[in-house]
Amino acid sequence: MKGNDMLVEVIGLKAFRGTLDGKPIDSASLFTLVRLDERYNKQEGRDLNWKLGHAIEEWKLPSADHAFRLAHLKPSMTNPIKVRLEVERVSNGRESREIVTEALPVDRSGNPLPDPLVPSKPVAKAVTA
Repeated sequence: MKGNDMLVEVIGLKAFRGTLDGKPIDSASLFTLVRLDERYNKQEGRDLNWKLGHAIEEWKLPSADHAFRLAHLKPSMTNPIKVRLEVERVSNGRESREIVTEALPVDRSGNPLPDPLVPSKPVAKAVTA
């Protein structure tokens, strides 16, 4: 079953590929801005409930390569990058969660950007006689 696509604004990345205590590790996360739910704000009476602005959400990636493909875009708070996440809901029989199966950078129009880890095809030069 194919997951759902989700467009997010990435403001940070982290990745690690190596060994820790003799165990191989290949992990990565991206950090996105998510809007706080203001629908139930209450400012009157005895009970107050207030949320405004954004929070930062961490998404685990399948491997460090997924973060390396985004690193050249240098995401930050002042330079968020658009990324299309393919997300799948999985369960262990008792609890369910969302996992990222793919993370693809896109331009502001939603078109995929070239993958820097895949060599580009050389442009054929016209032969003149």
